[in-house]
Amino acid sequence: MPGIDPYLATDDREAPAGVPAPSQLQRFLARSLGYAALPRLTYTPCFGLEPVTPAAHARGTEWYYLCDRDERIGLVETWKREIEMFRFRPAGEGRGAWELPEVYHWANLRGARIQLYGTQMLPPVTAFGFTVVQGEGANLIFRVEQQHQGEVAGASEFRLAWDERLGYVWTCTSVYRMAQPRAVEFNNLYARHVSDSRDDQKQWQKTLRARADGRVTFVYHNPLHLPIDAAHRQGFVGFVTEPEMNPFVDLVQTSGPVTIHTCSQWYDQHLVLDPPAAPAVDGGYQVRADYRFLSLPEDLARELDALAVAGEDAAEADWRTGFRAGEINDFEAPVPRHCVYNGPLWQGVEATCGPARSGQRSIHLMGPGPGQERAVTPTGAGPAIYGLSNRHYCLAGWVRTRGLVGGGAWLQVDDVRFSWQDVQATHRSACLSGDSEWTRLVVEFDPAPHDPFLLIKLCVAGAGEAWFDDLELTQQGP
Repeated sequence: MPGIDPYLATDDREAPAGVPAPSQLQRFLARSLGYAALPRLTYTPCFGLEPVTPAAHARGTEWYYLCDRDERIGLVETWKREIEMFRFRPAGEGRGAWELPEVYHWANLRGARIQLYGTQMLPPVTAFGFTVVQGEGANLIFRVEQQHQGEVAGASEFRLAWDERLGYVWTCTSVYRMAQPRAVEFNNLYARHVSDSRDDQKQWQKTLRARADGRVTFVYHNPLHLPIDAAHRQGFVGFVTEPEMNPFVDLVQTSGPVTIHTCSQWYDQHLVLDPPAAPAVDGGYQVRADYRFLSLPEDLARELDALAVAGEDAAEADWRTGFRAGEINDFEAPVPRHCVYNGPLWQGVEATCGPARSGQRSIHLMGPGPGQERAVTPTGAGPAIYGLSNRHYCLAGWVRTRGLVGGGAWLQVDDVRFSWQDVQATHRSACLSGDSEWTRLVVEFDPAPHDPFLLIKLCVAGAGEAWFDDLELTQQGP
């Protein structure tokens, strides 16, 4: 079968009795000539924690730089409840090499991260505890415990140590107990710029994953490629390929089947344990996952990528309308499937044939009625549009209206930060109404502080109709 390689085939007969078979990633490394050629670096880290005073938006939570001697190598914080690694090998840059921004969010994440516990598919948290078991020395050890509504409890341990060939490696165990069987996201893998809408900032073109049927597949980052795959119980998922970091989660052993869900916007990877099949001795239900968080050197990541085959096509209809920053969006072609596409899809509307300023297609909106407004936006599938606070922007487009009364049609940009409802500022163009031929509308603006995301909106109010075409968002100088 295509995509199945003897390097990655799991054979439990090779493991001694009572010892779990090596994971697929471990088997690949054991048989890889590239891995064998990696120099062994005998090194004893001296880990420590440097407390960080959180900004006002994260007050009441714990933040620590993860340090190895005088270098900040990562971050752990209980606000978003994440472990982030700035790097997986020491570089000797010193403590001052990493300084957190005042507002810390998806747009300015530094490296790659996993969560202290999964946040999807579980009821709200009612109690949370974070304990530093060992805060200095050759190992760092954290323990997390949380209670959820609906009689669900989770406990996880995270241990950071040095590997002679792979560098810093986290060894993790997560256990969940519940009154009724349910699926549990035990962790989530994400990396900075993996979902970046800017071509010059986009990193990691692909996600690799080991499938339950024995195949290793890849998927290009594209809003049409959002697979939900049954994973091998000793499989992996990771992002490839970059020179400095290729982050992976390696499933060492799990209590049951695992499903990997790809986020529709950030391309982060939700690691979900399927509901337990049978109760434990006490009558409750339990799931467990033992896994590692690590980075593959570039040559190894490319070697593994070469073994992978393309995953199946997405199930969506062939025609989906996208939006790309920095180019004219004339809506004449659908989003391409078999490549990276650094842009989101329009939600609730598609470009259709009809009046168009160029070509044959435009986005057509009917006014919702007197005293009402409607707005459509490219978001929710594909990366958010990044905005830099030290740059000037221009959103321009061509608009045509017919019989539009009691309102009008305009272009709008909202600056958002933590969610689409967290609006920092709103920028609007002039408004067209009545009967108007194709008119170029422009909105120029400087984004709000702390690098918000830019939520593009096509707006219509009142009764009548409007068409939008040849939209362009450009970034200009300071």
